[in-house]
Amino acid sequence: METGFLLVRLQLKYGSVDRFSEIMSHLVPVLERKGWRLHGAYQTTIGRLWEAWDLWEVPGASGVQSVLGAAASDPEFREWASRLPECVEEEELRYVVKLPYAT
Repeated sequence: METGFLLVRLQLKYGSVDRFSEIMSHLVPVLERKGWRLHGAYQTTIGRLWEAWDLWEVPGASGVQSVLGAAASDPEFREWASRLPECVEEEELRYVVKLPYAT
């Protein structure tokens, strides 16, 4: 199984970065216990405003759905994930793998 990365782009609602960060601070530990590893979380400062980017290392493409499914059974995850619509207008997921020239 090839390890890959999940690049997540989130378009946040105006002024909701702090609330989104609070929610994610509860979701990240659950996802990491289930097998993902957060490599970075970023906010756009030049370009489209109120945009966040997360880069997760995941155990293969099938690890995306399997981990989300497993996390959905966690009460803390369910509680905090249900609050994401307060902040998120749009979410885009992309599974990517390294190119040969990457170190």
